[in-house]
Amino acid sequence: MIKILATAVLLALLIFSIVKKYNTVVTLLALSLAAYAGLTLAGMDVMGEATCGSAFFDIFEKLNTSAQGTMGGNVLIIMSIYGYIVYMKHIKASDMFATMIAAPLKRIKAPYLLAAMMILVGNLIKIVIPSGISVAALMIATLYPVLLKVGCSKTTSASAVLLSYVTVWGPSDASLYTALSLAGIEDVSVSEWFVSSQIPVMLVVLLVVMAVFIPVSKFFDKREHAAVSEEVMESQSIRDIGVPYFYALLPLVPLVTILIFSELIVGSIVISVVAACYFSLLLAVVVHTICRRNFRECFNDVSVVFNGMGDYFKGPGILLVFGTLFASALSGIGGMKLIVDGLSGIGGGTAIAISITTLLGIFVVGVTGVFNGNVSLIIPVMTTIITSTGLAPLPLLHLGLIGCALGSAVTPVAGASLYIASATNVNILTCVKRNLIPVISGGIAAIAVVLLFYV
Repeated sequence: MIKILATAVLLALLIFSIVKKYNTVVTLLALSLAAYAGLTLAGMDVMGEATCGSAFFDIFEKLNTSAQGTMGGNVLIIMSIYGYIVYMKHIKASDMFATMIAAPLKRIKAPYLLAAMMILVGNLIKIVIPSGISVAALMIATLYPVLLKVGCSKTTSASAVLLSYVTVWGPSDASLYTALSLAGIEDVSVSEWFVSSQIPVMLVVLLVVMAVFIPVSKFFDKREHAAVSEEVMESQSIRDIGVPYFYALLPLVPLVTILIFSELIVGSIVISVVAACYFSLLLAVVVHTICRRNFRECFNDVSVVFNGMGDYFKGPGILLVFGTLFASALSGIGGMKLIVDGLSGIGGGTAIAISITTLLGIFVVGVTGVFNGNVSLIIPVMTTIITSTGLAPLPLLHLGLIGCALGSAVTPVAGASLYIASATNVNILTCVKRNLIPVISGGIAAIAVVLLFYV
């Protein structure tokens, strides 16, 4: 009970600070240190075998190890993407891309449908790029400006980005292998699993999420008097931009490179997001230099990339570092684990147990912002149901993962959520509020499809 109460207090304090406009970075750091101090006083070794020899200083060593892990992983990836985004803006390639794409799309007169389509595009990309925050960054770099150009509000566009990585599917997704390991299942072809049940279930989920997202976004835009971005009001034509038309292709180079040199296409060559960004940057610099015919100016222009990286780190980057630290602290307290453990003995029928477990995945990830850690909580519960009933294991394991993935779109504390809020200058709680109904609808759709057709 104390663990659950402590978790609730920390989350309440975080939400209070966001609403009252306290500095989010300082709040996350303070709450994380307070949480680890409490765990230390309770007798827990926060660093385990990696202790520095002092329980007091282990609190700060935890900050060090968390920051190192985040900096070497997600922050490095997003800094690379962000630097490329800044360069694209500097040479007006992103302006050309957004304007050329927006011109024909404006004739559709359905901005909410286009926002919903971005949800589909992002989740299709996630088959190849399993990192949700990488997908979010790519959406911010490419399609987010287009949505603003065609008349979507910033809040609707940001909410769509938050929903662009809620799938768990494809051979590249490590969480699928984690689920199989936790369930003690071996000799399973994830590729066959992907084709046989992951694709049908996830497509239904995405269609439901998209269908619900449209009226919900309309309702909240009207209720909140959400203004159309000033970018859509600019009458800038393609000719006014002042760069060649083919510059519109440059923002897509990292995405296309990643897709081509992946296990799904080339196979023998698989490159990272960071490598793709630097390759794309080199190509863009060469193209821009040839077009401008001023080597010194174009050479020096590359410095905007590193300025952009620095701007990212002091804003979204540091938020990501301390957001990850806070999420780890919540997981360490174990309040969510107690709730999940209590579910393992639930009565009332198999269908009810399966449904509650899936919806609980949405809840615990939404509350803590931790995906992988909560997979380790939800999958054992689902495995217990599988063992006791003899039902087909793969669809139910996938269902548990879907619940956790959907929770990623309704969490205000995950690194990806904080990045999106900072990059779009939109209150993350506003996006979470908007996404609740589409996410819950998607969860119910997943439960219905699995129960009706796969067990």
